[in-house]
Amino acid sequence: MGMKKIFFILLVYCLSFSVFAVDVQTMRKTALPGTVALTFDDGPTVEYTPQILAILRKYHIKATFFMVGMNAKAHPEIVRMVLADGHAINSHSMTHPMLTKLNDVELYREITEPQVVIKNIIGKKPVCLRYPYGASNEHVRSVIRENGMMPMPMGWNSFDYDRPGTDKIVNWVLLNAHSGQVFLFHDGFEKREQTVAALPRMIEGIQKKGLGFSQICTV
Repeated sequence: MGMKKIFFILLVYCLSFSVFAVDVQTMRKTALPGTVALTFDDGPTVEYTPQILAILRKYHIKATFFMVGMNAKAHPEIVRMVLADGHAINSHSMTHPMLTKLNDVELYREITEPQVVIKNIIGKKPVCLRYPYGASNEHVRSVIRENGMMPMPMGWNSFDYDRPGTDKIVNWVLLNAHSGQVFLFHDGFEKREQTVAALPRMIEGIQKKGLGFSQICTV
């Protein structure tokens, strides 16, 4: 192979990588103006994810799911259901540890393994990683970026995992629903029945405030 051809191949590769990197770094972290974004962490689960999908389908809403790699690997059929309904699929690490507590080998594994798992199921890698517990530092964020994803904060915490009661979840979300807001909910690991029960009321309340719905972390 001639030197000119090698140079041309390298140039195309570099340009392609640069374009991809720019896309990742400019990925939208907030909902579109006039909308809120519904996001779901920790799934997928057999019990709760299909229920949430059914509700979103009823209201014609597209959401964003941040999946734990081991759960996606255990339930690939549900991952495909999420994709088929038009929702964005992204990463929430492989086993849901606090990434700031890991050594470099463990951190690399938690970041890269879900990419492989998700790509094997839906044919494309996630473009964002939301770090578990909202815990990150510059090192964690830089390793996420080095592996072709944008680090994502948790957004506005619904505290649904505390199971405070359906009414409290609904009231808290509606109190803080405004243009550009990103809401954090959970469809895994367990005991998410209050989230499922609250979701229709939250959606209808958000609509009554004149807001629509959009996704984050999409290309």
